[in-house]
Amino acid sequence: MSLSRFHAWDFSVGLMSGSTLAYLLAVLLGLLLPSWPFNAFFTPLALLSLALQWPSWAVADVERGAFQRRGLQVGGVLVVVLWLGYFLC
Repeated sequence: MSLSRFHAWDFSVGLMSGSTLAYLLAVLLGLLLPSWPFNAFFTPLALLSLALQWPSWAVADVERGAFQRRGLQVGGVLVVVLWLGYFLC
């Protein structure tokens, strides 16, 4: 796969979506676990971010969708690793 400017954009969209989804998962854990040390202050902003990214996901073809999914995975894992490092250290 070559990395054209559209592929870089699709990867960036996936990266932002992955980090936002990981954030919303942490907010959900904060609602379910009363001792979870997490502030849900930015939840409306995260939902707005996902809503703004949705049209980009809807028009992606197979090749562009692959870059978005890869970015989604990298973004989600990156946020989870950073939070684990913060909470465990």
